[in-house]
Amino acid sequence: MSKRFRKIVFIILAIGTIFIIGAISINSILKNKLEKFIKERLPENMTRSYNDIAVGSFGGSLVVTNASLIIKNSEDSVKHTFINVEKLEISDISYWDYLFNDEIHVEAISLENPKIVYYKDRQKSSKDTVRKAVARIYKPIFVDRVQVKNTRLVIYEKGKDSTKVYATGLTVEVGGIKVDNGTVLRKIPFEYKDFEAKSDTVFVKVGPYENLSVEDFSIRNNNAVFKNLKLKTKYSKRELSRIITKERDHFNLTLKSLSIADFDFGFNNNRFFAKSKKVSLNAPSLEVYRDKLVTDDLKIKPLYSIMLRDLPFELTIDSLKITDAKIRYEERQKQENMGGSIDFKNLNAAISNVSNTYKSPQKTNLKITADFMENTPIAVDWSFDVQNRMDQFVFQAQLGSLVADNMNNFTEPNLKIRLKGKTNSTFFTIDGNSETSKIDLKIKYSDFSVILLQEDGKRKNKFLSTVASIFIPKNSNKKNDNYKEAQAETTRNKTKSVFNFLWISLKNALIKAMLGITTKN
Repeated sequence: MSKRFRKIVFIILAIGTIFIIGAISINSILKNKLEKFIKERLPENMTRSYNDIAVGSFGGSLVVTNASLIIKNSEDSVKHTFINVEKLEISDISYWDYLFNDEIHVEAISLENPKIVYYKDRQKSSKDTVRKAVARIYKPIFVDRVQVKNTRLVIYEKGKDSTKVYATGLTVEVGGIKVDNGTVLRKIPFEYKDFEAKSDTVFVKVGPYENLSVEDFSIRNNNAVFKNLKLKTKYSKRELSRIITKERDHFNLTLKSLSIADFDFGFNNNRFFAKSKKVSLNAPSLEVYRDKLVTDDLKIKPLYSIMLRDLPFELTIDSLKITDAKIRYEERQKQENMGGSIDFKNLNAAISNVSNTYKSPQKTNLKITADFMENTPIAVDWSFDVQNRMDQFVFQAQLGSLVADNMNNFTEPNLKIRLKGKTNSTFFTIDGNSETSKIDLKIKYSDFSVILLQEDGKRKNKFLSTVASIFIPKNSNKKNDNYKEAQAETTRNKTKSVFNFLWISLKNALIKAMLGITTKN
């Protein structure tokens, strides 16, 4: 081996040795700095631990195993948040950008199998937030991709039924993240370019009486799909009536899928906004039960225009579509039975401008078709202007042939009335506002009779039924091609629901059409 060659080999080995020693030294320095940061820079109310930190200086990587973080109140040291992560990996940290561009650039951050438990009632204040601790960002941070895999999240609140939120299999991936001194002070403290999330099971306690569950959902950028939703009263009908002090609906809503297209959310001047081009509800089934024997809830029931207008945030849904829905409404008015029901099937609805951001005279419009009580077609056209402070609305409806016997499931137990015959067709328009309504109605019916029942709801009250037959003719007109017409006015009882207002308006006009007398609410 020549002297020159030995010299070259020696230089290469020396450089390699220096490089390896330098890499080991850099690893040690970086590890020490990170451990010092975790120990000294995190707030005192945060307890942290980990099994090991591995730093790969060549690739600019960092791995922390079995990391945990416990957050407690500064005032009383009560622990309220527990976070455990099996593996935290930060890949491809750019030293070049750090040294020469004065920024932190990371290719990927990955968290595997995190478990997050939060006790909402234990946290005393918002003083201990992480945002306050890192409000000063020394260098802008750019992360190409953040992935949180297979998360288990539980939020507890005070009380016996303490689980507020529960989610398993939650995976979130966010791309193009930027954090700097400008973003960190915002409501959402970072910017991002794309977002994706999915989960196996989600449970949310939406109130003291109802729970929401979702079998799985997926969100990709500005589109979301939620499958097999269930929103249910967690008590039986009888138990709910026993524990409530004021009237409250018992309901069971199932939904095959809910999709939200082209959505966006955020803050405008510290006011939250949410918007979507289209929301679709596929095959919802809703069962509502109301026990009228429970004390009435006398609080004011706002019209839908008021409810939208008074939302504490900006809502803009250009189009809402409901497909193949079913609705069953049950009402109990008598102690001796569980009440009766009415049904809507094959219900489809197209609703536009569900929003409190549109300006007058832009209106919210609902076009609804359904089968009422098995086979009576009904079509509804309903419109109102959310920004109109008088809350004016127009409700138009057309009903096809209705066999009166189909209504007896509701009228017999609740009203002690049995109907016979049929209505051939009914048209009506309700022009109303938050105070009053006017209705124009025309109806054609044939061989129609009203039988009043005795208190047992089964036997015919012969005397009252005879009187009713005197005042209610069996046919709308001797000529079957003519309609009976009527107009009526109604003053709204604001402690009753929107649909009660519509029903009372319709009832007054029906009585006038059949009896030819003026009625008052």
